[in-house]
Amino acid sequence: MSAKRSSRGSASRKRSWQRWLIATGVLAGALTVGIWQISSRAAESAPREAPEAERILDAQLSMPFQILIPAYLPPEFDRANVEIDTTQSGPGGEPMAHLAYRSPRGTVFFREWVPVNPDKEILAGSRPIETQWGNGWLLKQGETLAAIWADVGPLRISAYSPDQTTVTVEQLLQMVNTLGPASNSQVFSFGVELPAVRQVEPPPPYEVPVKDGVQEFTLVVTPGGYDPLRFSVQQGVPVRMTFRALGQVGCGKELILPTDSQNTLSVYLKSDTEVRTVEFTPGEVGTFLFNCSHQMYRGVMIVRP
Repeated sequence: MSAKRSSRGSASRKRSWQRWLIATGVLAGALTVGIWQISSRAAESAPREAPEAERILDAQLSMPFQILIPAYLPPEFDRANVEIDTTQSGPGGEPMAHLAYRSPRGTVFFREWVPVNPDKEILAGSRPIETQWGNGWLLKQGETLAAIWADVGPLRISAYSPDQTTVTVEQLLQMVNTLGPASNSQVFSFGVELPAVRQVEPPPPYEVPVKDGVQEFTLVVTPGGYDPLRFSVQQGVPVRMTFRALGQVGCGKELILPTDSQNTLSVYLKSDTEVRTVEFTPGEVGTFLFNCSHQMYRGVMIVRP
């Protein structure tokens, strides 16, 4: 009887020892996989020289500014074969660098230039947001185009993707936030905490002054949009508006301006140099969006009581 209990105890201890070995092995395996994943991620996200750096440095020899590249870029993008074009011009005819990073899902583009008239160039239809470099501008068109403008010193950056399934707006913002010179060993190909897109209040509208009982001002359309982009007029007081273009604006030569909820004013410039003056009396308090014929250029008129 004693021998049987001893045999059973020995078998029980053997099974417990086997279970302990199995559990230890599973735990060790899980730890090994976890350590490998952490090491892999650490190695992948460690700072290293950008594979496109040498080509960028060669391209910028002919440019009047230093070309910036994003430190953050998801790993599916082909950094080494980025397409570089320095033959294009900015909105005011300035030298511009154009970069195209491609992936199986789509392409992200960067345009960089030093604007001649930075206050005259706007991203039509955009809203102001916070960036690493100060206030920037975000434009979203449904689930397709997403674009961000930011100024890094005197250099203006336009980062955009024709399709938001290629990158999210948060990823696009992180690319803009991590821009730096190609000579820096600062590239992380994946894995950072993406920033939230925070909207900031737009600047106050330009208040059209009243002179001799008439509100008079000039609305200019440039390749970057309208100036002023937002303006405010008083209800019931006649408005005399001069409309003209500065540069080649295409469909921007036609202005469609609602004067109230029932009436719309249409002004067309026959050439880029023509100047038109029109008059109207805002009869209704509210906010009215004006635009070009293709809605590529957009602005806001606020009628106050």
